[in-house]
Amino acid sequence: MLARRFKSDDSAVSPVVGVILMVAITVLLAATAATFFLDFGSGSLGQNAPQAAFTFEYESGSPDSLTIEHRSGDSIQAGNLYITVSGASGASGVNGQHDFTSIGGAPAAGSKITAGSRVTFSRSTLDLSDAAVTLNWKSPDSGKSIQLASWEAP
Repeated sequence: MLARRFKSDDSAVSPVVGVILMVAITVLLAATAATFFLDFGSGSLGQNAPQAAFTFEYESGSPDSLTIEHRSGDSIQAGNLYITVSGASGASGVNGQHDFTSIGGAPAAGSKITAGSRVTFSRSTLDLSDAAVTLNWKSPDSGKSIQLASWEAP
């Protein structure tokens, strides 16, 4: 008789399952609303970031020079590119951010960089033997940047 009572008495299970389902639905709705209203997805660059491959060719000398070549991928507005140099010595003001259009051989800001385009970064008395250089793209819509390529001294 007791065994039959346990088999047919499901009243304790139903409220527990119901509470668990309600909590799960509430958490899911809260997470969805928070993502939408707090705009967690705003990390986008506004415009699709270009997909491109670059190579670096270092030539030591007096001064050192670094040639950056666009090997393949999307065409990129020259005005949206910049390089960041750190660890270089010799010329004053060489470390820091440099507009791509200020580098030797670079096209004007409104021009496109396409596969095969080459620019050479060099300054008088430049020593890149301990330097690191990154090539970055800045979104014209949001102002956010991403790194496209990097080079470290050998």
